[in-house]
Amino acid sequence: MLRVRHLLLVLAVVLLPRALAAQSAPIVLPLDYDGRHLFVTVTDQHLGPLTLMLDTGFQHTSLTASIAEKGEVHTRFWERSLSYNGFGTGKAKRRYLTADVSLRSGPALVFMGSALVADLGDLNKTFGHSFDGFLGWDFFRKWCATLEYAPARLTLRDPAQCSAPSGAYASLRGEWTPQGLLLPAQLTFANGHNATALLHFDTGSDIMLLLNTRFRGPAGLDQNSSSNESHGTGVNGTYTTDLLPIAKIDLDGQLQLNPGKDAVIAVAHAGAFTTVHWWEGPSAVRVNRDGVLGNALLDRFRWIFDPGAKRVYAVPAGEK
Repeated sequence: MLRVRHLLLVLAVVLLPRALAAQSAPIVLPLDYDGRHLFVTVTDQHLGPLTLMLDTGFQHTSLTASIAEKGEVHTRFWERSLSYNGFGTGKAKRRYLTADVSLRSGPALVFMGSALVADLGDLNKTFGHSFDGFLGWDFFRKWCATLEYAPARLTLRDPAQCSAPSGAYASLRGEWTPQGLLLPAQLTFANGHNATALLHFDTGSDIMLLLNTRFRGPAGLDQNSSSNESHGTGVNGTYTTDLLPIAKIDLDGQLQLNPGKDAVIAVAHAGAFTTVHWWEGPSAVRVNRDGVLGNALLDRFRWIFDPGAKRVYAVPAGEK
C-alpha cells in the first residue's frame, strides 16, 4: 500500500504542470499581512486547514512537525544535510524529514509535492501569529505570481500567461536559483561609502534590509562594538545587529530607492548567519552571504514573478 501511494504521488507531481496549464482563470489567495509578515490559509485533504507564512526566503515549502505528524512523515536517508539557510546563532537543523501535501485554495490546487518537516521552535510565539509552516520558493517557481500588500493578496496564473505589466515598472533579472531569488544591489550608506551586494528577496523577513557582517566596515561600524544594538530572530535562533540609516539602494541598476531619513537597516554581528556545506552548491552558499531584502521595503511595490522569463517586475504601490 505504501508503494502504491508513493507511485500515485510521483504521477501527481509529473502531471502537476499540466494541471496548472489547464487552470486558465487566475487563482486569488487572500493574505493576512500582520506584523510585516504574510500569511495564507490553504487546505490539505489529510491535514485540514493550514496557515502558512508566505516566504520566498525559505527554499522549500515546510510544515511544523506537530502538523505533519497527523499524516505520514518520511525520512530522507540519502540527503546529506538540510541546512536551514538563514539568520540565527543557534545550531542549524540538519534532520531531513518530508511529508506529502496537496494544498488547495477552495477547489484550486496550488501546490503538490513534498514539504519539509521543520522545527520552528518558538517562532509562533516570537511573531505573535500562529502558523503551521512556510509556503516557500519552490511554490513561487511554479507560478506567475502577483504579490500585492494593499490589499493583501496573491494572484496565481499559468506561467505561460505571464507578461510585463503596463504603466510604470522596473524589470529585475537577478539570479533565479533553486534556493531563491538574488538581486544585485549597489548600496550607499549614510557615511557616503558604497558597497555592492547580492541580496536575497525574502518575504519572510520584516525588516527593510539585513546585511551580513562583512558590511560593517563600509557602514562605518567597528567590528567589536555596537552603536544602536538590536536583536532579531531567524530560522536558526536569535542574532544581534546594529541599526543605522542608509542613503540609497539601487537594485539591478533598474530600481533606485531613497528610503528616507527615518528608515533604518540592520547590519549583523559576527556569527549571525548560519553557513552551509560546500556540497549544497555555489548558489546555496551565496543565498544569504550578503543579506536579505524584507517586507519593510518590499511592501512599497506590487511584485510580479515571471518564472519563464526569470524576471521579477516591481510596480510602485498604487499604480494600476
